[in-house]
Amino acid sequence: MQLGGAEITQSVKAVSDQVARKSYKDRFLVKIRDHIQSLKSEEATMFYAEGRTVYLVTEDGRRYIIDYKLEALGELLQPDKFYRVNRTIIVNIDAIKDVIVYSNSRLKVVLSTDFDKEIIVSRDKVSAFKGWFEGK
Repeated sequence: MQLGGAEITQSVKAVSDQVARKSYKDRFLVKIRDHIQSLKSEEATMFYAEGRTVYLVTEDGRRYIIDYKLEALGELLQPDKFYRVNRTIIVNIDAIKDVIVYSNSRLKVVLSTDFDKEIIVSRDKVSAFKGWFEGK
């Protein structure tokens, strides 16, 4: 069966609309002692992994353990807002205070939240990070 030009255009538009409608995770449940709270995704300045544990970090520097792996978060978070800069860290574009050219063609990201480790963009992700940061 051959598709005509109009049918192809309609099929492409349908797929495009479906992608545009994809919903991303907008809240996370976090446990605080005996309580559970719901935090909005945009409240997270970053997500990072330490061993098998993944943390959500808020603007005020609070860290919460969440029940997701970074790989899953990459699919669940809005890609124009969140970017995985290396194996262990995903950053929120709205929390980026500065990006510094670093050694070996890498970049260092400085967030509005204090973090005790340097956030370095992997060399193989620098070009894609720049495109994301620029809004492409």
